[in-house]
Amino acid sequence: MKKTRLSSIVLLTYSVLAANTLLHAAPASGITPATTVNSDDAEMEQSGDFDQLDGIRDEAQAGSASAPTYDDVPVDAIRRFVSIYEKVKANYVEPVDDNELFENALHGLLSKLDPYSDYLDAKTYEALLDFTEGEVAQTGLTVRPLTGADANWQIDQVDAGSPAARAGLQEGMLLYRIDGKSTRNLSQHDIDQLLRGAVGTTVELSVAESGKHSRNVRVIRATPEDNAVKVIEEPNGILVLKVSAFQSQTASQINQAIETYQKKIPLKAVLLDLRDNPGGLLSAAVEVADLFLNQGLIVYTKGRGEPEQRYQAVPPARYAQLPIGILVNHYSASAAEVLAGAFQDHQRAIVIGETSYGKGSVQKLWPIADGYAIKLTVARYYTPKGRLIEGKGIQPDILIKDQLITNDVDNTLNSSVELLRKHYQLP
Repeated sequence: MKKTRLSSIVLLTYSVLAANTLLHAAPASGITPATTVNSDDAEMEQSGDFDQLDGIRDEAQAGSASAPTYDDVPVDAIRRFVSIYEKVKANYVEPVDDNELFENALHGLLSKLDPYSDYLDAKTYEALLDFTEGEVAQTGLTVRPLTGADANWQIDQVDAGSPAARAGLQEGMLLYRIDGKSTRNLSQHDIDQLLRGAVGTTVELSVAESGKHSRNVRVIRATPEDNAVKVIEEPNGILVLKVSAFQSQTASQINQAIETYQKKIPLKAVLLDLRDNPGGLLSAAVEVADLFLNQGLIVYTKGRGEPEQRYQAVPPARYAQLPIGILVNHYSASAAEVLAGAFQDHQRAIVIGETSYGKGSVQKLWPIADGYAIKLTVARYYTPKGRLIEGKGIQPDILIKDQLITNDVDNTLNSSVELLRKHYQLP
């Protein structure tokens, strides 16, 4: 019986591969290949936490890969897989569902390639589409670490009119859990990733005012169009812009902040704070670069089966002569790294901080049956001078370790402002 089952599964697997071979080899017979919806270049900072999907380009896939031949079918590997499958079915401590085993196998097939490729179930795929099409959604609150308290984190700021404010969250509240996960021993990056998600999704926070019992508050995430760029007006002529993500309005928000500042004080320089920026829309990062780069290549992508794509600055740049600084840390990723790398290669800005995350790859989505999809890395980003971002990150011109903000004092930012001043010899 077991031999019959084994042979049947091997035959079935082989038959599917063989059928695909014949389908590719057959001449066109009126069958229309499936196509997917084109979308803007975007990213998701990565993984289960939607952190970093860069450059999703859903395209027609017919003819995009060479057809397999019978010789390509890995019969020995299929037999080995089926043998392991049978042993799991027969010997695991609890009964195992066939579908669950194959789902797990498919996850492993994709996820073992790299950190970003994956097999997506229908729910995850739908959430991913909502996330990328709706851009990065947030709650509108920032937190700071605590020591010697029941909770390791405290709400430091609640943006006016944000989802967090509408849910009744207040500054000073202790934060115990996010969607049931304890915040103890979590990093700032971990907290930020848990708070982000698709537009319209809900995150449940366990919070408490000092000395009171904790309670659960549900916050509906929304796109932070009003606060994606936070303005810090330094009185000495240096404008600091904290960019939390690259979204459709980021470039116009930066432009508006500069114009507003210039009406008050003569502007000497701009510091773009990209710390903890997970990326966002590649097109938005290119638009921001266009404000300051008068000409030249901004970034290009290259992959085995993908045509090379090059993104050029379009003159004239509005602020071509304005001194620029870029502040990054280890969690600055993807589109943030693209911008920093472009400015660095063109010697257009001084990059300050830590080596960035190193997420510089392009993923493509292929929808499959029953609402499922696969997400596969197909290309990588390169800076204008050909530097690979993936796995390497952007090395700063001046290294500064990112320090925790204590007593509302951001020593890293203050030091970066002074370094920017000295670099450009500003009065």
